[in-house]
Amino acid sequence: MSAAEDWSPENPILAYLQTIAATKKTLPYGQPVVAYLSHNFTDSATLLRLAAELGPYIAILEIAADCVDDWSSDVIEELQQLSREHGFLLWEASKVLNSMVNFMGRADAPVETRQALTDLIKKTYTSGPLKTATWSNLATSWAPAVPVDQQENDVLIPTLRLAAREAVASTTKTIRTEIFADANDDSLAEEVEITPPFGESSSGWKEFSPGNMGSALRKSSTISVTTEEVIPQPHLQADNGAPNLPLLARSIALCLPSAIETAFTPEYRQSTIVAACANSDFVIGFATTEPFFVNHRGTDIFELALLDGNGNAQEGMDCAKLATSPYVSEHQRSLGVFSLVPPALGQDFELDSTFKPSGLHSFNFNSETPASVQYLFHITGKAVALREKNRQEREGDSSRGETPEGPKIVHIPAVIIA
Repeated sequence: MSAAEDWSPENPILAYLQTIAATKKTLPYGQPVVAYLSHNFTDSATLLRLAAELGPYIAILEIAADCVDDWSSDVIEELQQLSREHGFLLWEASKVLNSMVNFMGRADAPVETRQALTDLIKKTYTSGPLKTATWSNLATSWAPAVPVDQQENDVLIPTLRLAAREAVASTTKTIRTEIFADANDDSLAEEVEITPPFGESSSGWKEFSPGNMGSALRKSSTISVTTEEVIPQPHLQADNGAPNLPLLARSIALCLPSAIETAFTPEYRQSTIVAACANSDFVIGFATTEPFFVNHRGTDIFELALLDGNGNAQEGMDCAKLATSPYVSEHQRSLGVFSLVPPALGQDFELDSTFKPSGLHSFNFNSETPASVQYLFHITGKAVALREKNRQEREGDSSRGETPEGPKIVHIPAVIIA
């Protein structure tokens, strides 16, 4: 099943990826590829050059912003301009939220400590030099490790969701006011309505549509609020058939614990999967180094839970509790799996001035085609061919058992540009 099939995901970014797989005609072999720019690119000039070269041919640009020596707000603005021109999303990859991994979901963890760590993780996402949530459509986090049947006790993902909304709101409205009132005089209380500067079509979250943007400031004490004025640039239609970007949409991808020679427990992997299902409006899916894309794993969440990226059954994995989760039983949901294309597939790449890609879509490439674009098509073509070969072998394997039906998964390849 292709990434473009209509599963109507509730996550606006995943919906966008499924749409451009069918409409952005310059994608390599019809795949909504993620281009991960190596952390070895440490200057903004190289970063922006590669973004301009690769932009027409990718769905997401993944960057290690923390490794860029001259990172600045100007670099962010130029990246956003390129993303609008070419119809690709931005993913900041150098900060992995919740680095404590298995602490946040522990029932015996002190509440005060969990609250302090949650606040730290929130500020890592919204503040500091990067301010990731204010500009990056995607970020990465480890799951909180809440037990499968206790997702309602999680505080981490709801906190990040709220932080993302607050960060987006701060970039879409301007408040310049000083309100002075007697702290004890409730008779002076009144409300101030704040209106967003642009409409619903460029959002991706209904909270930021004109009908839902109101916010009240109650003047019960002295308030002094000053924010930097943000003037949205005019909307640009992508030049290659891509639909309008969900500019204000934010999501996180949860790191999927490896099942191949790993120290992670099967329970933590299950918890990660259920956490994504329970928060699929904000959690787009999973980021993994396991070769799910080329090995053509199935399109059902239970295959992701029961098998590793090589297609081998995971020891000690019992899907009985997983199957009874109300979040997993909603078949109409879908989640993305961003899996790394093995770099070894690109080892035989050679620059070719006569190179023309073949496959689902063909274009008029010439001798000026950048090496980065040629490599992207080369390794993606190898991955698609290997995926098709493995798909045929898998479908001919009559020994495969039946798995319960659950949310669908969309396989999305990630390519390292080194």
